[in-house]
Amino acid sequence: MRLHVRLALGTGALMLAAAAGLGVWTAKIAERYQAEVAQRLNAGIAMYVTNELALIDAEGVNRQALEELAHRVMTVNPSAEVYLLGRGGEVLATLVPTERLRVERVALGPIHRFLQAPSTRLIPGVDPTAPQRKAPFSVAPVGQPPEHLGYLYVVLGGARFDSVAATVRGSYALKMGLAVTACILAAILAVGAALFSGFTLPLRRLAERMAHWADRMDSAHADQQRYPRGSDEISALSRQFDEMAHRIEQQIDAIQARDFQRRELIANISHDLRTPLASLHGYLETVLLKGDALAPATRRQYLEIARHHSERLERLIAALFELSKLETGAVVPSMEPFSLPELLHDVALRFRLRAQQLGIEISAHADPDAPPALGDVALVERVFENLLDNALRHTPSGGRVQIKMRLKHDTAQVAVSDTGRGIPAETLPYVFEPFVHGNDKARESGSGLGLAIVKRIIELHGQRASVTSATDVGTTVEFELPLAGRPAGAHAGEKEAAA
Repeated sequence: MRLHVRLALGTGALMLAAAAGLGVWTAKIAERYQAEVAQRLNAGIAMYVTNELALIDAEGVNRQALEELAHRVMTVNPSAEVYLLGRGGEVLATLVPTERLRVERVALGPIHRFLQAPSTRLIPGVDPTAPQRKAPFSVAPVGQPPEHLGYLYVVLGGARFDSVAATVRGSYALKMGLAVTACILAAILAVGAALFSGFTLPLRRLAERMAHWADRMDSAHADQQRYPRGSDEISALSRQFDEMAHRIEQQIDAIQARDFQRRELIANISHDLRTPLASLHGYLETVLLKGDALAPATRRQYLEIARHHSERLERLIAALFELSKLETGAVVPSMEPFSLPELLHDVALRFRLRAQQLGIEISAHADPDAPPALGDVALVERVFENLLDNALRHTPSGGRVQIKMRLKHDTAQVAVSDTGRGIPAETLPYVFEPFVHGNDKARESGSGLGLAIVKRIIELHGQRASVTSATDVGTTVEFELPLAGRPAGAHAGEKEAAA
């Protein structure tokens, strides 16, 4: 629920509660005010009628006089009820029907306070027909002082008054008043909702901008459980802030990791460049210093070693340049259908002479009828060249290097395996990183960039490369390439054949 809606509903609920409380309190005040006005206006009514008629004589209660008194009182106040009380407050006589009476005695405390100060404030008394109700009254002593024979007790606004008041509560005017009040509250609520919507508009816009910005960032590793739940703007803003902070922390960690990798890469480049450069410099300096003193065979040997190191430098610099272009996105693969089995055989044939010289058996296995793969032919060829070069350098004489291809769903799965020295388990997770060598022999003969280039090329094709290896058993590098014209999820089966 939006924040301005919640604010409007909350304010509306408070207003309704305040209106209800104010209405109840106003009704109580109005009722007390009405009772106080009635008591003050009719404070002398009992005294007036008592002085006119003799209610108690030597024979007792004068019933005729009491009826005449009640008639006069009701002429002045139709809702009044007249009671003749004895000295102790007992009800001696009344025109109220007997079945309506609930008490036979009225407390004298309010009566005495009224007689002492009848006009200072409201003094409620007991209504004999409803003892729980405190009603305004008028009272006057009966008989000549100091020997009072009793009290004339007049209840102002008795049961009849309550009945009329209940009828008035359901009147049209009261209903109209309540309806007008409800309309006013609804109008205030609508205006408040509009104001709250305007007040929270900048906050909603900020939350939307942060959400749009967050959607453009990678949220694959975001911990959604740590963010506050809710649909209003404050919760959304808090959630986006936490996501932003979490992603900034991830980016800082990534930057620190990349900075460490950069320093390590520079150190590895310096080491791998320094070794052939030092050897090249040493042999050339020896040839220059000794000159004709060197035997022709020795001079030629030194020059051959220098040429070997210069070629190694050339390969290392070329690999560095190639990896740099791949890492910076300067290389965009030109995707086209091509025959993967044909490419496998061509590359294997190109390395067969070198394999024979090393005493290694090399073979390629692929289905010649396999559907064409989709990719950049030159880059895929570079992948095979790097993998076969690594395999031949790490496989001793008498070993085997195999290239296998098989169809797997909508991709072509390729594996290049050898029976070489293998890669130690502690080095295996890092073989695709630049300048990571599988063993000491690899450091002497390779640049340490071949598998890093392979990994980046395969990623440019939307796939991933993996490696499995065991020491003194061999190594297998696997990757997949998409098939041209094959819908995602199609099952082509798994086929494998020897070429």
